[in-house]
Amino acid sequence: MQFRFKGKKFVFAAMLFMCSAVPAFGAAATDSAAPAKPAAYDFTVVSVSKDATHPHPSEGSKVGFLVNGVQGRTLVLVRGKTYTFNVDTGVMHDFYITTDPAGWGTGTLAEGVEGNFTYKGVVTFKPTAATPDVLYYQCRNHKFMGGQIHIVNPGDEGKIKIAEPVIAPAAAKAAQTVDKGELKQKFDFADMTINKSDTAKRIIASTNTEAKAKHKDAQDRLAAGLSAFNADDLALAKTKIDESTKLMSEAARLVPSAFMLGKAKARYEELVQGIKGLEVSFAQNYEMISREGGTKDLQSLDSAKIRKAMDAAKALSTDGKYDKANEILTSTQDEISGLMNKMLANRTMSYEMKFDTPEQEYAHELARYNSLEELIPLAIEQKQPPKEMLALMDSYVNKGKAKRDQAAVDAKQKNFAAALEKIKGASDDIESALKLVGVR
Repeated sequence: MQFRFKGKKFVFAAMLFMCSAVPAFGAAATDSAAPAKPAAYDFTVVSVSKDATHPHPSEGSKVGFLVNGVQGRTLVLVRGKTYTFNVDTGVMHDFYITTDPAGWGTGTLAEGVEGNFTYKGVVTFKPTAATPDVLYYQCRNHKFMGGQIHIVNPGDEGKIKIAEPVIAPAAAKAAQTVDKGELKQKFDFADMTINKSDTAKRIIASTNTEAKAKHKDAQDRLAAGLSAFNADDLALAKTKIDESTKLMSEAARLVPSAFMLGKAKARYEELVQGIKGLEVSFAQNYEMISREGGTKDLQSLDSAKIRKAMDAAKALSTDGKYDKANEILTSTQDEISGLMNKMLANRTMSYEMKFDTPEQEYAHELARYNSLEELIPLAIEQKQPPKEMLALMDSYVNKGKAKRDQAAVDAKQKNFAAALEKIKGASDDIESALKLVGVR
C-alpha cells in the first residue's frame, strides 16, 4: 500500500510593522471594495467569494481577489512605470506577483517588486526590460485567487485586447455611493493623524528626507481632498484622502517608534533563527528522500544565495533598517519553504504491508494518526512557533480531530471503507500542522 504526503502551502504571516496610529489609519483607507475613481497606476485589492465573473470561478479557492471592483481583473502594466497595490485581503490570503498561473507560493517575482506576500499593506511593482511579458497576481496559500498581468512596452498598451471587465454587483454599488458624513469622519481622522499625531511629530523631527517628503505629499493631498469635499466632489475627495493616508503609512514605516523598532528587531531575530531551522530541516529531508528508491526530482538549496541574502539583511539591521532586512529574510524564508513543500509533495513512501481485513487496516491507520498527534506538543516545544503559526497549527489539528471522530463513528458501524478515508484525511491534517514548523 502507499501513503502519499501531499504538499500544501502554508501561511508564514509576516508581522506588520507600523506605528500605533497607522493600523487603524490603513484600515480607513481600504474600507470599501474599491475607490470610487482609482488613481492612475493604483489598485485596491480585497478578497471576496468568487462569482461567475472571476476568470477561475470553479478552480482552486472559493475566494478570489477583487481588484478595483473586478474579480480577478486582467491588468496591463507598462515597463518603467510604478504601480501600487493597496492590499487588505485577510491573514490567510497573502498577495504576491508570480510567474505561476495558479500561484500557491511558487514562481515568486522579486525584481521590481516590493512587499510580496502582503495581506494588509502596500505592494509596489515597477516592471523592467527583463520582466516577463505575462505574469499573475495570486495568493501564496491558495490556488487561482487572482488574475493575469500583461507587461508591455510604453506605447503598446492598446495592443493587448482583453474583455471588458465585469464589476461585481456589490462592488459596483459601493463604488457609486460615497456617504458625505462618513467621508467627513475619515477626513477628520486623517487630519489628526497626518497633522497632529505623535507619529507626525516624529517624522518632522527626524532626519529621514524620504519620510519627510512623503509626509509633505500626504499633507498636500489631504488639502486637495478637503477642497474637493467643500466643492461636493465626494469621489475625488475620497481618492485624495485615501492617497494621503497611504503616503502617511509609508512615511511612518520609515520612521518607526521605539516600540515598533523593538518589534521589528525581534522579528528580525526570529526570522534569522527560523531560516537556520528551515535549512537544517531541508537538509535532513533532502538526505532522507535521496536515499529512498524511485526516480527523484529534487532541487537543492542555493546556499550561496541564502548566505548573500542573510549578509545583506544583517548589514541593513546594523543600520537600524529592520523593515528592509525583514523583507529580504521573509522572501528567503518563503523560497526555502516553497522548495521544502515541493520536495515533500513529490515524496511517496511505500510499505510492504498487507491486511487481512479492512478492520485491521483501519486499526493501523488509527495508530498512525495517534503517533502523529503525539508529535504536536513536542514540535511546539522544540520549534517555539509565533502565535500566528500556532493559530494555524490549531486549525489543522482541530480539523484532524473532527475527521478522527467521524471515522470512529463509521468504524463503530462497521463501515471501514468510509472510516479509512476519514482517518487518512485526519493524519494528513496533523502532518500539515507539523510541516508548518518544519517537522515531517
